[in-house]
Amino acid sequence: MRILVTGASGFIGSELALRLQKEGHDVAGMYRYVADGRYDFYQLARKVICDLRDAQLIDTVFERFKPEVVYHLGAITPVSYSFISPLEVTQVNYLGTMNIVHACRKYGVEHLIHASTSEFYGKQDTFPIREDAMPFPLSPYAVSKVAAEEYIRFYARCEGLRYTIIRPYNTYNRSHVKKEYFVIERAITGALRDAHIQLYTPDPVRDLLDRDSHVDAYVKCLENPRAVGQAINIGLGEGHTIGEVAHLIAQLVEARTERPVRTSWSMEPDRPYDIKVLICSNEKAKDLLGWQPLHTLMSGLELAVKEWAEVLGL
Repeated sequence: MRILVTGASGFIGSELALRLQKEGHDVAGMYRYVADGRYDFYQLARKVICDLRDAQLIDTVFERFKPEVVYHLGAITPVSYSFISPLEVTQVNYLGTMNIVHACRKYGVEHLIHASTSEFYGKQDTFPIREDAMPFPLSPYAVSKVAAEEYIRFYARCEGLRYTIIRPYNTYNRSHVKKEYFVIERAITGALRDAHIQLYTPDPVRDLLDRDSHVDAYVKCLENPRAVGQAINIGLGEGHTIGEVAHLIAQLVEARTERPVRTSWSMEPDRPYDIKVLICSNEKAKDLLGWQPLHTLMSGLELAVKEWAEVLGL
């Protein structure tokens, strides 16, 4: 199949593009330059630099490549950045999605698979969180992703767009893109380099999913009629505090390096918009996609520690 992946140079997009190519699909990647550079690990034969806000260029890309399926992963994703530049984040994530949706309809794309986020849910009181929970966004980023989802559903009702929305929970193991500033990456690299894990607070509860399981869920949406018209959570289905996860990472690194790892917490006060608990109900993904996590938390962290050690030359 001819498949276009937006955000094809990012954390999940680059792995997804590789997986799709390995399975014999004709894959094109679309991404833009940002301040810290962009990655092109897999040297896609077809690739284009394109800002999601540029509707005319997007139209040209679709006309030239004529994709049958579009994986829309392109977005500005750091939650903290969305408080600094809410207009840019809204333009890229919401208006950019509008541009992709319009192009999908114009050029007869058979299936749009859209990357949303667990931030869609925000503060909830019932766990695990099911897909029918009411959204309670707590950041400009989350608002932009809720709006993007709503536009996709609106367009499906009015124009017959075939779509699937994936809401992934916190995913880790950015070793291949060498991004260390996310919480699990910061813990692993600190433990490996300095035998010291330095994080903010041990209290938040998160549902942590490994990279490969995340990618596998997107692939299982392909040519799957049961996924059409659905919003689907992707997560391990377990909640663990950051403190518990830091302890597991310390154990794994100690076993590998044979030196003790200490952990310290800055205990910065919670912000009003911090989400204390996110735990995923993944039953819908198991039922509709036939998906299962590829790793337990322990085996996923073990793989991440191994890959990061290789990246760091340790």
